[in-house]
Amino acid sequence: MLRLTANKTKLYALVAEYVKDLPPMRSGTTFIKYPRTKDCALEWVTQEWDRASAYLSACMGKPLLSILVRDGDTGKIKKRDIHRLDLQGLRERGMVEEFTTAVEKRRAERERTEPV
Repeated sequence: MLRLTANKTKLYALVAEYVKDLPPMRSGTTFIKYPRTKDCALEWVTQEWDRASAYLSACMGKPLLSILVRDGDTGKIKKRDIHRLDLQGLRERGMVEEFTTAVEKRRAERERTEPV
């Protein structure tokens, strides 16, 4: 099985392809890793003082990047973009890893120990 793995540097590089006026990574953005999931987000303030965030997640096995810009005063959504990401592109970036579930491990162990 596959799962998303991202850190601030990798997510920033991905978001920079879609957002042209992204502030500097170290001083202008905040990275959030959500507990018990592989989802993560990057938050920043735009030049117009609006709050923006990019959310990386998988929905039904498909990786998605959602970019949301909210008005700094009212909090209303000004812009929302959702991008379907290519799995091969994420692999090349090192943002996908393969892992073995407990069920798969047990199945492999049984196959090794069963007599032929």
